[in-house]
Amino acid sequence: MQSRAHPGEPMATPDDTLLDITDIRRIFKLGRTAAYELTHRPEFPGPIAISPRCYRWWASEVAAFAAALRQEPARTSAQRTRRPCLPDSATAPRRITGRVRAARNRKEGRYDRHDHSRPARS
Repeated sequence: MQSRAHPGEPMATPDDTLLDITDIRRIFKLGRTAAYELTHRPEFPGPIAISPRCYRWWASEVAAFAAALRQEPARTSAQRTRRPCLPDSATAPRRITGRVRAARNRKEGRYDRHDHSRPARS
């Protein structure tokens, strides 16, 4: 009998399959980091530990999660974009203080300006 990460969840059907992170990435069209972030969300189905470093998710639970995401009202573009934090127009502009160093020419690197060979290794 398979154990569940969350008590009270229905058991998987006999024909249910286990999905790995590659399958999660493919279903949600995500990169590796975003897929791992998705699987760590509290509302995402709990993983099944195959070994200490190997986890799988029930396909039926992932499908139910994806369906629930589709049911949520889509965020408007105004909600998605963050407005830049602009200073209040009533305040005076700030002065930049401090020392300014001249930028180096691209051809001038950390090596001698005229000798473009690398220094000898010791």
